[in-house]
Amino acid sequence: MAALLSGETQLLSTGLGEVLEMSKSGQVKVLAVTAPKRLEAAPDIPTLTEYGNETVFANWRGFFAAPGASEEKVKEWNAALTKMYNTDEWAVVRDRNGWIDNYKPDQDFYKFLEDQEKQMGTLMTELGFLNK
Repeated sequence: MAALLSGETQLLSTGLGEVLEMSKSGQVKVLAVTAPKRLEAAPDIPTLTEYGNETVFANWRGFFAAPGASEEKVKEWNAALTKMYNTDEWAVVRDRNGWIDNYKPDQDFYKFLEDQEKQMGTLMTELGFLNK
């Protein structure tokens, strides 16, 4: 972000939540979001799909445990996160930051990570950052 604001670079890819307030104040211009549709928190920002680029992916966050974590502990953490995710307070934070409703517990998240790795690998290859 510092490089963008100082003029060292002209383009930056980051999560919308990190720049939403800066966008609203005019410090940065968000060109597009990678969400499948426009976001309520930023209805004037188009999607990549609207520009003719079919790339859709989420800027996700995850909770990760050490490899030796017990199954019991993982279940406790999943229960706590699921409970938190279903609160009105979480909805307020999510909406304020322009985050999409994308919670995935435990094995669903693991599969999501595998899918993301494949998608990003394909994209990076198409862009020339990775060899085929």
